[in-house]
Amino acid sequence: MFEPMTKCDGKEMELKGTDATTFVKNKLVKFSSGYLVNAAAADDKAEYLCLESKLTTSTGELVKVLPLDQTIVFRALTSITPVQATHVGNEYDLTDDATVDLGNTTDKVFHVDRIVDATNKIVEGRFMPRE
Repeated sequence: MFEPMTKCDGKEMELKGTDATTFVKNKLVKFSSGYLVNAAAADDKAEYLCLESKLTTSTGELVKVLPLDQTIVFRALTSITPVQATHVGNEYDLTDDATVDLGNTTDKVFHVDRIVDATNKIVEGRFMPRE
């Protein structure tokens, strides 16, 4: 899960979701064919953080999201135990819509600023700019 640590007042927005999709608070979402869908491991960028848990019942139903940028600091769950000398200061891929993959650096979606709790695999960092 991704938890914003920076105040985000006024940045929230509502965007149209796809039909029959379960959106989960603090997981990543993206646009596909003009509608929000859940992010996945192969994504090379992160676009939005879902701000509510919701099951859409029709295409175009609005979902609350937070657009991602480098000004927002997040606490994030990682795929493996983070190591100060190895992971801090580097960018990593996504394991899925809720986890940073500390074993892959192809897409460099999330920058690790510091380790919060190595035992529970939690770091703080920022999403890299979208291109």
